[in-house]
Amino acid sequence: MQVLTLIFCILAISISSMDLSLAIIWGRKASLKWSKFLIVFASTLLGVVFSYAIVQFSYLFENTLAMTILRYVWDVLFHLDVGFLIMFIPLFVNWVIARPMPVAEKVLFSIITAVYGACYILSVLFEGNLFIYLEYLSFLLVIIYTMALMALNYSKSNQRSVKAVTITIIAVSGIVLILFILTFFIHSVSEMILPLIALLYFIMLLVFLFVAIANQEKKSEKKNEEIVSEKNRLADEIIEMFHITEREFEIIKLIKSGLTNKEIGGKLNISVNTVNNHIANIFSKTGVRCRIDLLNLFEEASW
Repeated sequence: MQVLTLIFCILAISISSMDLSLAIIWGRKASLKWSKFLIVFASTLLGVVFSYAIVQFSYLFENTLAMTILRYVWDVLFHLDVGFLIMFIPLFVNWVIARPMPVAEKVLFSIITAVYGACYILSVLFEGNLFIYLEYLSFLLVIIYTMALMALNYSKSNQRSVKAVTITIIAVSGIVLILFILTFFIHSVSEMILPLIALLYFIMLLVFLFVAIANQEKKSEKKNEEIVSEKNRLADEIIEMFHITEREFEIIKLIKSGLTNKEIGGKLNISVNTVNNHIANIFSKTGVRCRIDLLNLFEEASW
């Protein structure tokens, strides 16, 4: 059992590190307010599983006072992270489906988070499993809420990417729900199940990030195409306005590339004098005096 727990912890830490890296990449591309929260979300998930691993395997080290204190510190950090997730996961899944989370639901999960924190403190002060079960129940409510919300909103979106993420969240939440129920009846497997639950959430987040980054790439490509199209339209207007010939337009493009008159002649298989005449005609038509002014005139164009 301890071997499986260790394996799940290692896998969870590895995938959560990938999640954090992708969250940072997506955050830089998306430049959205939510991207920063997602980085915090991924960091917190990594903190949860790392803290849990430290607490569970601290017995491998010498049982000194320093190790005992360190174990308590990591245990507190673990429960702080879980408390944050109880509040953040509902906000996150609402954001995925673009649903403004009602104030009443925010208040509800704030209360659940407070109850979770209180139960942890009471479980430390008093012996007994009651407060531990209440901690489990607090997170169980988050899982049920997530499944219900995703199921109710699945058919409302026509985007395949949103549906794929929604199905993933429903599937992961369903498996997590079953695993949580098992911990109530088979308490001996809880040490192994908790890192497995974390691993499932990391996989869910990984799927979301892959889809989000792919969507962002598509949006960027579409935006770039629109920019290029607009610049080409402006270039066509300038060409028509100043009666620029096709040959003169080729020379303008080569000037923009930084080629000298001699290099332009070699590129087009014409003499330097011919290039000079074309450039003089371009300057005369556009009313510019130098290359810099010409490029400034066409700065909105993209070729």
